[in-house]
Amino acid sequence: MAERSGSTRPESEWNGRDWYVNFGERSPSRNWDDGRRYGFLAAGGGRWYSDSLQELPAGGRVFVYIPKSGYVGIGVVTGPAAPADEATLVVDGRTVPFRSLDLKAPYVHESEGTNPHEDHREWIVPVQWTHTVAREDAFRIPGLFANQNSACRLRHRFTVDTVTSFFESNQDRDG
Repeated sequence: MAERSGSTRPESEWNGRDWYVNFGERSPSRNWDDGRRYGFLAAGGGRWYSDSLQELPAGGRVFVYIPKSGYVGIGVVTGPAAPADEATLVVDGRTVPFRSLDLKAPYVHESEGTNPHEDHREWIVPVQWTHTVAREDAFRIPGLFANQNSACRLRHRFTVDTVTSFFESNQDRDG
């Protein structure tokens, strides 16, 4: 179900670069603090959730939204999506396995391994953050785009312009 606020502004043509990403924290399987600290996005629990995340291209600009909180970051995708058990991230200039990080959440799902025909793994996408805030400082006003997809093309010019302006005028706050 869409969380789209009451904006009547029409969507624009897609610029080929901007993506909306939903960093869902409704289950204990993932935590924004981890993504913010180590530079990644995550989704999983079924192909409906992970397939769209896997479409994010290196160089794509992501606008990250936490449902019921708001926008928490803008960044640039630095590599392809990979299952959490295979993913690596660059941390302090070194490439390290995702599973070796000191994480607040497990990035696994109870459904993993229950059906060999369905991929329930958590997927990780590396990101270089340009702007982030703690979830408590998330930006949310009426009219901004938001929906339940893990990732989708962001065509809503009002959202791109307004969220970019917010982050550029409110430099990163540690949280």
